[in-house]
Parts: sequence; C-alpha cells; structure tokens
Amino acid sequence: MQAIELFEDYVSWLRVNVPRAYENLAPPADRDDIDRLECVLGQRLPDDVKAVLMRHNGQRLTDTATHDEDGAVPCIPTLSFLSTGLIEECWSEWVDLREMDDIEDLQDDCEAMSGAEGRVRPLYTSPGWIPLWSDPARSDYIGLDFDPDSDGIRGQIINFGRNEDRHFVCADNFTELLQILLDEVRSGQWPASTLVFDEEKGREIAVFGNVEDGVGHPFFGDIDEHFFNALCSRAMARSGIDLSDWENS
Repeated sequence: MQAIELFEDYVSWLRVNVPRAYENLAPPADRDDIDRLECVLGQRLPDDVKAVLMRHNGQRLTDTATHDEDGAVPCIPTLSFLSTGLIEECWSEWVDLREMDDIEDLQDDCEAMSGAEGRVRPLYTSPGWIPLWSDPARSDYIGLDFDPDSDGIRGQIINFGRNEDRHFVCADNFTELLQILLDEVRSGQWPASTLVFDEEKGREIAVFGNVEDGVGHPFFGDIDEHFFNALCSRAMARSGIDLSDWENS
C-alpha cells in the first residue's frame, strides 16, 4: 500500500478508537510549509513524508520537551506527531549543541544496537537526523536518517535524541513505519486513556475506561509502555535478536 492509504486507514482508526487524538489532528500543510522546511533542513523530504504532512500537518496542540500546549493529546501512541514548524524547531535546537566544545565526547559515547551495526552511525547527533515524532516531554525522536552508515539506507527511520544514545532501525522508510504503526494500533495495545495523578505513586498513571469529568487529561496508550519500546522490540525481532538478552548484556 502507498503511504497515504496507510495513513488514511490510521486516521480512520483514530476517529473510532481515540477520538480526542483524531480531533487534535491539524489541517494540511501547504507547499510553502514544505518548501520552507526543506530549505532550513537543506534536505528534500521523501514523497511519503510530504504526502502525510499535506494531509495533516502534525497536531493542532502539541507537547514537546520545549513546547507545551494545554490539552495536547498525542496523535501517535505516547508520541507527538510533529508539524513542519515543529520539525524545524526540534531540529534547530540541536544545531548549537553540535558546536559545543565537548560534543566529541558525546558522539563517542553512543552505539548502534545489535542488528543496526553498519546501518546507523554510532553518534549522539547528526544534522542528517530529522525528527518526525517526538516524546511529549523529552528531546527524543523517531525520524528520518539522511546520514546512514555504510550499510544503511538513506531515509531509513531511526531513534535518536537526548536519551536515545543506542540506535536501532525502526523501518527502512516512512511508508514501512506507517504499516508498523497501523499494525500496532490494530493489535489493541494502544487504547485511548486518561492521565491522572496517583498519590501513592507520586506520578501520573494511565487510566483506561471512563473517569469522572474534569479528572486528568486525555492521552493515547499507557504512559509506562512507550511506543519507542514497541518499535525497538520489532526491530530486534526482525534481526532475530532476543531483546531481553540484549538488555542484560
């Protein structure tokens, strides 16, 4: 299937199963939005990425590590779907970091996970890494890799960010990522939820089902079951690697 067909199927699933996320999808990006982003990045975006952004340009309300909006509901399970403007903003935040005196120490302290060696460069940051989906609270992303290692594919989808110093390949391209997304939500593992503060645990937890009006705020999935982990598990399975063995190594 083409990317836009997969995305339309995903949007249809959202409308029925996570209506608050569906309602938070933004209007389409226009050609000027795409052209501006490509100019800033110095990269031409893949056609499948542009097709999706020109259907829904991220979210109406979006949370990222440096950008908070009250009432933002993730439009990807546990993750924010970035608009062209927020892709530019998140990417630009790393420009100054790459010019820091100690950046080489950070670059040298990263690795490609099993199955991704030779495909993802073992770096902390690269200007060729373009965020598409973001953790709502941390500078961690799923996005395009335009700077692959020798055996990688330009435009492959990887994890990267402040806390993502072990990299894996989520998918060979964005269309494949959309198929994974659709398969994941259809599995029933990522229902609509509400985040409420748990006094005993001293933090927010996800509650499924009905809650009292005015209690908590809408969410998508379980805050303790990050979508990064689902993508990592799938990447390890494709490589024939037992994730538990890797985590204990």
